[in-house]
Amino acid sequence: MKEAWHYPPVMRFLAYLLSLSVMVGAPVALADDDAAPKSASEKRMEKKEAADWFKKKIARQKKAIAALKKVRDEKSAKKAAAAIMKHYGKLVGGKETAMGTSGPAEVPEGEAMDEVAEKREKQLEKLQEQLNAEIERIGELNISCPELDEAIEAVNTY
Repeated sequence: MKEAWHYPPVMRFLAYLLSLSVMVGAPVALADDDAAPKSASEKRMEKKEAADWFKKKIARQKKAIAALKKVRDEKSAKKAAAAIMKHYGKLVGGKETAMGTSGPAEVPEGEAMDEVAEKREKQLEKLQEQLNAEIERIGELNISCPELDEAIEAVNTY
């Protein structure tokens, strides 16, 4: 039997590459496994984040509805749009920072979000009805304000 050092250099190089690829590839393959069960603490954190998201969403929608109720003409529409974007501007993105321009926020997804959404379904439906009524009322006023349209789109998205 030959010693390992007596093999040709090409064989030694191939053996080295094979061992290196196994060492580098194994952690990457394990990190990509999303099917791993989540621990109880991870589930609690997801549920807490989902509850916080909906709490903030409801607060933002209430403020948006209050601002939309004040719209009577184009001047008040611009004020309402500014008030709404004060709360939704961070989510929509486009803000210049030292590190560059920020993008739109990602809405959390998952099992925890579904659970919290189910619990807050009636409250969200009521707020959406109020929001739709105000949007319809403003539509009847025939106000042309692109800022307000952008703000309403942000409210409906986030």
